[in-house]
Amino acid sequence: MCFISSYPPNRARLSEYAQNLVSALAELNSIESIYILADKTHYAVKCREINPKVKLHRVWRADSYFSVLNVLRYILQIKPDVVHFNISFQSFGKSKLTNFCGLSLICLCRLFGFHVLAGVHTLADVADLTKYNVKPTIVNKIGIHVATKMILSSQSVIVLVKAYGASLKERYKHKGVHYIPHGTTVNAQSKIDSKDNVILLFGHMGPHKGLPVLLEAFKKIRAQKADAKLIVAGTNHPNFPNYLQQFIEMNIPNVEYTGYVPQKDLAAIFRRAQVVVLPYHAAPGTSGVFHLACGYSRPIVASDLPEIRELVKDGASAILVCSGDSEALKNAILLLLNDPSIAAEMCEKNLKFALKESWGSVAKAYENAYLALVYKE
Repeated sequence: MCFISSYPPNRARLSEYAQNLVSALAELNSIESIYILADKTHYAVKCREINPKVKLHRVWRADSYFSVLNVLRYILQIKPDVVHFNISFQSFGKSKLTNFCGLSLICLCRLFGFHVLAGVHTLADVADLTKYNVKPTIVNKIGIHVATKMILSSQSVIVLVKAYGASLKERYKHKGVHYIPHGTTVNAQSKIDSKDNVILLFGHMGPHKGLPVLLEAFKKIRAQKADAKLIVAGTNHPNFPNYLQQFIEMNIPNVEYTGYVPQKDLAAIFRRAQVVVLPYHAAPGTSGVFHLACGYSRPIVASDLPEIRELVKDGASAILVCSGDSEALKNAILLLLNDPSIAAEMCEKNLKFALKESWGSVAKAYENAYLALVYKE
């Protein structure tokens, strides 16, 4: 199979998800070879795949539509049984033209007769565009509609949010839409130290992540718990390269900015946290950070958004608050800091949820989708 995606050491744009999924897929006997057709990188650290089935080729560059189209040449040379696109609506860079070219590869692969699966993480059709700094103009809406149609030219469309699947089936009548959960790495070797009042915000930072409202809530928390500490773990999202600097320069006491956290250091960061906070203004798809927190058995406070509510309905545990409400955010965080029994109950529930959505089970679901594509004819 060919797997088209951003890939580590590049950051964001689904690269971390891709690495976890490919590692799990490579363990399946039914898959002989995985050719990752990934984006080029300027990072000196090389990404090493320990499984000999996996062959990594960096064949395209973000925001370069000519190099994105180069992916098709490699696919034609490899002639895979399945082509898997791991995509959102900004997978190929910030440029609208580049992303349009990238999504057009799905149509081109279908024209050449390949079996194509599109793993769709975000659905711009249902998003509030203003929360992502995109103007809701007629031109942009038409562009989103055309881009969605290009994605739906694939025979199989996998969504990570159930509501997205229902929307695609209702609006576009696509019969090949299926739901597969995000996937979770389970690592619950340490329990929360109730003496450490550490709050964690994790991820690739941009305007929709809600950092300003969390900082406002944190100032109120320190008025009651002077030893409380906020860790902002992660770097700028590539679409917002200087976003964090304005907050770092505020020099707010007890706020630590770690920068990018490599995968090998994830456990250490989450072990420090007594509560993980997702104060998002919008959720572009299901939250990988939410799944990480569950996998590390941590309690969660999150904005009351449809994508988050769906995870809670499916068995995860989180205290949901109105997006942008710093007072409600403060009260929810203090509840967990002050009552270890509530936090412990949430930890246990989130660990059970994580075990149910392990990367191994997610890989098996994708395996079934691949086999259905190859053998349905």
